[in-house]
Amino acid sequence: MSLLNENVVTAAKIETTYGVDAVPTGADALVTSRVKLMPLEMKTVSRELDKQNSGADQEIPVDCYAMIEFDVELVGSGTLGTAPAYGKLLRACRCLETITAGTSVVYTPYRASTTSLSFRFWLDGNLHSLLGARGTFTIQTNSQGIPYLKFRFTGLYVTPTANANPTSLTGWDGFQIPQAVNYDNTPVPTLHGYSGVFKAFTMDMGAEVKVFNNPGEREVRITSHASKGSLTILAPAIGTKDYFTAAKNAVLGTMEVEHGTTAATRWFFECAGNTCQILNPKYGDDEGRATIEADLNFVPTTAGGDEWQLRFAAT
Repeated sequence: MSLLNENVVTAAKIETTYGVDAVPTGADALVTSRVKLMPLEMKTVSRELDKQNSGADQEIPVDCYAMIEFDVELVGSGTLGTAPAYGKLLRACRCLETITAGTSVVYTPYRASTTSLSFRFWLDGNLHSLLGARGTFTIQTNSQGIPYLKFRFTGLYVTPTANANPTSLTGWDGFQIPQAVNYDNTPVPTLHGYSGVFKAFTMDMGAEVKVFNNPGEREVRITSHASKGSLTILAPAIGTKDYFTAAKNAVLGTMEVEHGTTAATRWFFECAGNTCQILNPKYGDDEGRATIEADLNFVPTTAGGDEWQLRFAAT
């Protein structure tokens, strides 16, 4: 009898000790979209045998690991000062989680992060696990769509087993229903001090995720990050805002994208300290109206870890 792709559960739990199974259950289940598991990724070396005929040589695995990709709806926890249910995922993507009780939760890039996750992925009774998982993510926010966090994790390979899907998925209870990106729910964003009609925004954390497998070490590590992005707004008159000159002169400025009408689920993406650089601005089209499509570069100050923040708060 064939397996059904609709019968899928994904769960993740923070590890106390790196690579030691934290044993995620239905209480750690994630509300995901478009999940994709790569259960066995391999690095191999050829035996390169001397032989009297042509053809492929046997290849020997030198490293085995696993990867998982999925989207999570970007929305606050429903309680001010409480981390969203997917906050553990951001922490394992080199983000620092700062909680101010009853007020806010803020995520910023954090070079010293050591958070790792154990994952469980059930596919209709087939159980796959990833240990010591770390990853990266992209924020994707399009007008007339749902805002998403798009995650990609790499973890240590574990031999799959037969194991029934969990029936109690209480972890889902912590996930809130998102609001669409539109006039009612999304204020006009600002880029270098100008507010324009919004069409699309992305931010790629840009974490470099590497797998190390050597005598004495077996670990997935984030070795660096460089955050990039893009923004599309209706094009202003040059006399109102000249993004071309700002790009040519490598000007660093501010940026803010806000979303949500309810204080407890509202979020802000902010570059408050003149850390947003505009690159390659170009004209586009929105049903006959001119747009500006600009690449973004998020540049930290000498302090580091301050090029952007994802903030969940009332204001």
